[in-house]
This record gives sequence, C-alpha cells and structure tokens, in this order.
Amino acid sequence: MSFFYIFNAKRLFMSSYYFILVVSLLVILSYFFDIISKKIKVPSVLLLLSTGIILNKAAESYGFNLPELQATVNVLGLVGLLLIVLEAALDLKITRKKRPLIIKAFTTALLILVGTSFAIAYLIYSMGLTHDFYTAYINALPLSVVSSAIVIPSVHFLDEDKKEFLIYESTFSDILGIIAFDIVLMLHQGGGNLVAKVGGGLLATVFVSLIAGYILIFMFQNIKTKIKFFLFLSILTALFILGKIMHLSSLILILIFGLMLENYTIFFKGRLKRIFKEKEILLVKEQFKLITFETAFLIRTFFFVLFGMTINIEGIFYENVFIIGTFILLLTFLVRYLNLKVFFKGESLFPEVFMAPRGLITILLFYKIPQEYKIPYFSKEVISFVILGSAILMMIGLWFGKKKPSEEEFELYENFDHGRHSSDNSLWDELYEHHEEN
Repeated sequence: MSFFYIFNAKRLFMSSYYFILVVSLLVILSYFFDIISKKIKVPSVLLLLSTGIILNKAAESYGFNLPELQATVNVLGLVGLLLIVLEAALDLKITRKKRPLIIKAFTTALLILVGTSFAIAYLIYSMGLTHDFYTAYINALPLSVVSSAIVIPSVHFLDEDKKEFLIYESTFSDILGIIAFDIVLMLHQGGGNLVAKVGGGLLATVFVSLIAGYILIFMFQNIKTKIKFFLFLSILTALFILGKIMHLSSLILILIFGLMLENYTIFFKGRLKRIFKEKEILLVKEQFKLITFETAFLIRTFFFVLFGMTINIEGIFYENVFIIGTFILLLTFLVRYLNLKVFFKGESLFPEVFMAPRGLITILLFYKIPQEYKIPYFSKEVISFVILGSAILMMIGLWFGKKKPSEEEFELYENFDHGRHSSDNSLWDELYEHHEEN
C-alpha cells in the first residue's frame, strides 16, 4: 500500500514538473513570437493560435485526452480584456490636438459595428439559418467587434496618425461591442424602459468610475509599501467583476481609470491639484504601466494558446463553415471599406481597411449567447474561421502597408516600447521628439 502511494505521489510530482516546464516554454516562445511578428509583420496572436492547434494535434497523436478548456478560456479572457483596455488607456494621451482624431475613431467604430452587425445578421437570416432576426442579430454581434488584443500589439511600425487611430478605434469597438451586446440581451429580458435602463446604467458607470479613479489615484500616491501594484490590479479586477454582476459597463470603469492616470493634468485641476503629488504619481505610473503591459502579455499568451487548443481545424474546412465564414469576411471588409471611404476622403485606406481582426471579445461574447438563441449550424468552427481569416487578412495588410523598417529603426522602436532611450542617437531623438509632439 505504501509503495502505491509513493508511486502515485511521484507521478503527481512529475506531472507538476512537466506542467511548469510547458508553461515556462510557452512564455519564452511567446516572447520570441512578439519579436518575430514585428520583423515579419505576422500578428503574434496568429502564431499563438497556431501553437495551440499544434499542441492539440500532438496531444491527440499521443492519445492524451485534454480537459475541458472553455471555463479556463473564459476566465483568462475576462482578465485579459481588463488588462488590454487598461493597457490601451495608459498609452493614450488626450490633448486638444487629438480631439478630432478621438471623435473620428469613436464615430467610425460605432458605425462599422452597427453596419457590420446588421449585414451579418441579414446574411444569417437570408441563408435560412434561423427564422428569427433577433436570434440572427445576437449571433452576428460578436463577429462585428474589432479585437484591440490583436490590433494594439501589431501597429508599432505604422505612421503615428494611423497607429493612434487604430488604437482608439479598436478600443472603442471593444467597449461599444460589449455595451451593444448587453443592450441586445436587455431587449430579450424586457421589463421597464429600455432607454432609461441603458442611459441610467451608463451614467452610473461613469460617475462610479470617476469617483473610484480619484480614490485609487489618491491611494496610489500615498501608499508606501513595496507591495502595491498587484493590489491595485486586484482592486480594479474586483470592481470590474462587481460591475458585471450589477450589469454596468465595467470596461468604461477601466478605461476611465487608465485615462485619468495617464492624463492626470486634465482630471486634477484647481483644489484637486493641491492633494496631487505629481512626482510620485509620475514615478508610480511608469512602474504601473510596465507591470500592466507585462501581465497583459502573459494573459494574452495563455488565452490564445488555450483557445487554439480548442479549435477543430478539420471543422474549419467543412463546406458550410467555409461558405458562411467567407461571406462574413467579405461583408466585414466591405462595410469597413465603405465607412473608411467616407471618413478618409482622398486618403489611402491601407492598411486600415485590413485592420479588423476578430479575437478575444468575439470569443467571450459568443460564449455568452443564451442557449435558446444558439444556431445549430452557426458553430464555434465558423467563429474560428472568421478569427483566423481576419488575422491572415490583417497580416497581408501589414505586409503591404509600409516598407519594412531598417535594423536601426527596429532597435529604436524596441527601446521606445520598453521606455528606454539613447541620448547619443540622432535617429532616436527625431523619433522621440515626433512622439512627444503628438
């Protein structure tokens, strides 16, 4: 009996060792994917999904049964969503000069979301996949959201104006997509005045977000212990989940906190400026940004690898899946092209027209569709086809969007991404000054 327990304990320890080894190797691999993607302009997410698909096939060939991964993907997706929006907010400087850009990005994101969702819903309805337009629309909406998780890490080498527009647009698309999905679910639930419900929820969220932001930043600048950054990430996560439970638009809370921290001069004026310690906030902000970016990278890595492990690669090439997925992609980029054509008259639309990948939000919202509104022939394979197809089209857009940077430019951008700079390099100075002006 003792030998049996010792043998099982040894197997358990060996399994733990292998698990830790695999996790470590995935993080290392993801880091190299990040570098490679900037070199060859292939979205790192596409490489992570491919890794997951390969791991799934390897497990099948060795007869290893993978556990149910959907619950884990959901948890990682929610945390990743929080961090990605926070990461984006901490990278956005609000100035009067940028106000037209912000308005343009918001309007574009809204119109493309509405246009794409109705176009895809009509496609689903007209193909006879469902005879209820509401069911068609609630299945179409997740496929209409541009993924900031894929766009933001992929736009480093675009012109500054294009880069900022795409960051704003994809972030707004995430937020608007989730709000729109919640509104559509409210239509199903009914009861009460819908406009009052939605408007009241948004106003309450903004009010709570501003109050929470001021309190957190005040605590942030006064806390003296070394352990504080993950404390604040935990507080933000708790507020995010509480907002979800209370049916508030939690992403707005995260977005406002990030914008307040990055644009403190706008939010701390008059009497508020007296309690604001600029030097301490600046120091803490840079450290907080670094930890946020590192954690977002980690969560993004495991989310997309695990989702890749759930993809049925053979199912993607089923005739019905291929036809439906191809039509969805055609409609997606047609609606995007027509909208961008209106807002960017006389300007080049490349690569912006191809920067419409589907990803984390699409997956999360698809899982949230109530069971009675799921369409039998509109399976996860269709979602996987659209995610992979849109990522590949974005990759093509990046290839033709701009000339590949020189080695020196690449090194400078790498340093810039990590907050480092060299004072003796004229090319760096030029890039740095251009960034500061914008």
